[in-house]
Amino acid sequence: MAIKNEGSTERINGTYHYVLRLYGHLINGQKALVTLVGIQVFFDILVPDGETPDECEEKVNKILSSIVKSYKIEHIKAFPFRGYHTEKKTYLRIYTNSTGSRKIAIKAIQDNNFETASDDLYSFHRKVARENDFCPLEDITTISDRFPISALLRDCTLVLTSDIETQSQELANMSRRC
Repeated sequence: MAIKNEGSTERINGTYHYVLRLYGHLINGQKALVTLVGIQVFFDILVPDGETPDECEEKVNKILSSIVKSYKIEHIKAFPFRGYHTEKKTYLRIYTNSTGSRKIAIKAIQDNNFETASDDLYSFHRKVARENDFCPLEDITTISDRFPISALLRDCTLVLTSDIETQSQELANMSRRC
């Protein structure tokens, strides 16, 4: 079960990347750490009605070019979070290398009266964990369910642990399998 998650920006091979760490335990009680890399740091900007995505992108480029060193823009369609909408709206998805750059970019865009989404300034690691179903404590799946460890599947000595206060039929079935 993932008990805690934390995010950070780390320099890997000369460039900054977002890293999410999940802390938890395996079914045999051992501590586990899963480090996820390759998570893209982004936020979205709603393209205003009556404006094309290219026009909006040009305005956003003018704002961000002097503030953020490295970013990428992608056009997407999605339903807005607020209100009832029958059709998807056009958004610009802004990718940055770090959460610090993302925070600076969001503030600059919002200061220029653009509506943003996926724009939590302080808890990006929680947003990533939530979107990927890594929920601490309330999620009852174990880390080993998501990332199967072959040694646990082969070596029954790791699986057969006991607690005098716990009784389970699964342990009885486990010993027959080995």
